[in-house]
Amino acid sequence: MRTVQEVFDFSKEESLSWKDFIESNENRDALAYLTRWPNWNSNGLVIIGEHGVGKTHLASLWAQSTNAVCVLKSCVNNNPRDLFEHTKDNKCNFVFDNFQDFLANQRWLFDFYNIAKEKHRYFLITDITPPALWNVSLPDLKSRLNLLPVVRIFSHSDELLFKVTKKLARDYGIEITNSVIEYILMMCRRDIPEISRILKTIDKLSLQQKKPLNLNFVKKYLSIEK
Repeated sequence: MRTVQEVFDFSKEESLSWKDFIESNENRDALAYLTRWPNWNSNGLVIIGEHGVGKTHLASLWAQSTNAVCVLKSCVNNNPRDLFEHTKDNKCNFVFDNFQDFLANQRWLFDFYNIAKEKHRYFLITDITPPALWNVSLPDLKSRLNLLPVVRIFSHSDELLFKVTKKLARDYGIEITNSVIEYILMMCRRDIPEISRILKTIDKLSLQQKKPLNLNFVKKYLSIEK
């Protein structure tokens, strides 16, 4: 039975480790809480923030360091105890990415919460909004979710986006100038998955067309995409 998956696919060679993560004012609270594990005040944590601010990235780092797996949405169709029995060594922790996608079966979530507490397992939840704003109709589940600590990742500053873009380019083996990075950030949507997509695409196109990845090349590509 397929109830969990290997955590997250950062396939093009992005360097994922705590030492490579770029700390900033925007993510400092979330980073501090995650790296305190297992010395948490609760066995669960909620990280909130807009799309593209790095919630999934941080969740993947935590998962790698805590033997955690990403729970699939299809899990809610099975007995929640199966999730604990079919994971490696029966000792792993769990990540729920985009938690509101799981709210279709609130009884399952309530049972999962209680089993996790019983078995002393930890879980990390990511979402755009805090639990108080979720459409939870099951009172017992609502009260438990509202007890979880919540930390926010704030929208990226220009300085942080520049540093992240430069790091991604380095991880992908792409040589680009600061002016190219500045132009990409000026023209594209300001979230990390979109920046990553653009970097991979322009790198692939420049290799296919055997053209240097300079400012003129990037301007042409982004003008076509617009």
